[in-house]
Amino acid sequence: MEFKKVKGKGPERLAVAMLDPVMAPGVSRTAVAPITVSPSGLSCSAELFLGPNDATKVATSGKKPFTSTGVSQSMRLPVTMPAGGATYHVYLDVFVNGYRMLAYQATEDVIIPSGEVGPITWE
Repeated sequence: MEFKKVKGKGPERLAVAMLDPVMAPGVSRTAVAPITVSPSGLSCSAELFLGPNDATKVATSGKKPFTSTGVSQSMRLPVTMPAGGATYHVYLDVFVNGYRMLAYQATEDVIIPSGEVGPITWE
């Protein structure tokens, strides 16, 4: 997995590689993210969201609580895809005791296509 620093307020946002998914508008999908927080026993939460930037949440999993174990945990983060015709960045924030500790941005975006067919004519 490749990480790189990205500018932003608070903890620096890191980029993480993922495949470039295409999803239908309104469909519910679950992202699974391996998250490690140490030491064990801390009150944590994770939120995955889509948006044009990290300040605008167009679709979100909401904060999903978990307790740290000190080893990788597969966090399931369900999101309902927004309206079509746009490409959205994918962000993942991890909080410990309510404070954002980790901030990630996927290197690829989620594509929500849209389209229409005009009147059909015969020749």
